[in-house]
Amino acid sequence: MIFKFAIVLFLSVLPSAVSEGASSTMLEQDTGEYPDKMEFGTTNFLRKSTDEEVYKRVRVREEDGRIDVMDVVDGSTTSDDSGAVSNYLPDLPTFTTTDSTAWNHGSYAVSARKSGTIEIFYPDDTEVGDTLFLFLSRTDDFLPVEISGWNRGAECFKSRNRAPQCLREGDCINRDGNFCRRFSRGSETGAGKDLATVMFYRHVTANDSTCFTLEIGGTKTTWAVVTAITNVNRGDPIRSVDGKSCDRRPESLFPSVFGKTDDALLLSQCFDDKAELEQFLPPVGTDPLGFTNSNDEAGFLFGKKILKTGDTGELITEGRGGPACKDALLSVVVNRN
Repeated sequence: MIFKFAIVLFLSVLPSAVSEGASSTMLEQDTGEYPDKMEFGTTNFLRKSTDEEVYKRVRVREEDGRIDVMDVVDGSTTSDDSGAVSNYLPDLPTFTTTDSTAWNHGSYAVSARKSGTIEIFYPDDTEVGDTLFLFLSRTDDFLPVEISGWNRGAECFKSRNRAPQCLREGDCINRDGNFCRRFSRGSETGAGKDLATVMFYRHVTANDSTCFTLEIGGTKTTWAVVTAITNVNRGDPIRSVDGKSCDRRPESLFPSVFGKTDDALLLSQCFDDKAELEQFLPPVGTDPLGFTNSNDEAGFLFGKKILKTGDTGELITEGRGGPACKDALLSVVVNRN
């Protein structure tokens, strides 16, 4: 079957300047708690709509026992006197933000449950001149190796849990438009559908939309984490890349890559099982940049600014981890020199 693939761009225009002090607040479904006196600020949440499947991007605050909600897209505000906090803390998907820094202007993470259609927003603090790095992932279905308007920078496809190495676009032996239907590398041959992640990047311009939709077909869950990096070398944006398909341990062990002072290191993990945030905490010296999970999958992004030229060394997640070889890992050094 050939799946339809398209990008639908929305008409909101990216501002050339951004607000300061993006919040790092993150709420979890199982806490049942809500922060008092929260301002609208710059923190975004996903609000479940009445059909139980569509999520709207909103900002929320609590005041005098009432929850006020602002729609991020159209700016409209409503009040919810019922105090139904669960409306703003959906189990699927999970959305987090991180503080904006000199090298990173925030991230956005989202899951599209049982769907090949996924709506992705630019991080709130994105500025013209930034470079966006999009980590697109999927399990049990095809994932594109090309999307219009973006460049591919790295990928890891797996056809089984204990695949000895990542399958890459160069290993494709049956290309079908934007998709590879079959890979072959050494003794490993397969469709790469068990678990896959592809990193794409694009440079932000003043005419960019702040939201876009990918339609890649099928009914399997798709998820994405996108982050905005500053001062990227446009002629040579990727310094080095390596991937790992089976690290044979409960934590995730990211491969070593080479970087130079002031470069940015991005560590992407897609996981073929349900995982909570605390299971895979950032490797020592890195920050959490994005997290999303669904009913049987999860995605994590960690990162840091490189302070010294040389190999990063292998980096391992903190926390209890999960089943071995259920992840696909990418270590990416972004050239900021």
